[in-house]
Amino acid sequence: MNTAVRIAIIGDFNPEYETHHAINRSLQHAAEALDIRMDSKWVATGCVARDADKILRNYDGLFIASGSPYRSMEGAFAAIRFARTQRWPLIGT
Repeated sequence: MNTAVRIAIIGDFNPEYETHHAINRSLQHAAEALDIRMDSKWVATGCVARDADKILRNYDGLFIASGSPYRSMEGAFAAIRFARTQRWPLIGT
């Protein structure tokens, strides 16, 4: 596959949370197992709260990160609402 699958990790990355590092490793491991290119990017919940539709349409799928409370619960809910109403792939932990 020439085109990379683009995954937005919705959450507020904290380098002190091992689970956040594990999310990055897990997504990369899955991509390698499937023999696909994957680009993932952490997207802060505050950004999603301001403009979910515009931001999230740039990704092929969404991953709601562990580690709540989020800086913006509305941003996390906006991402879930976007996925449900637009029938976008979503994984929540």
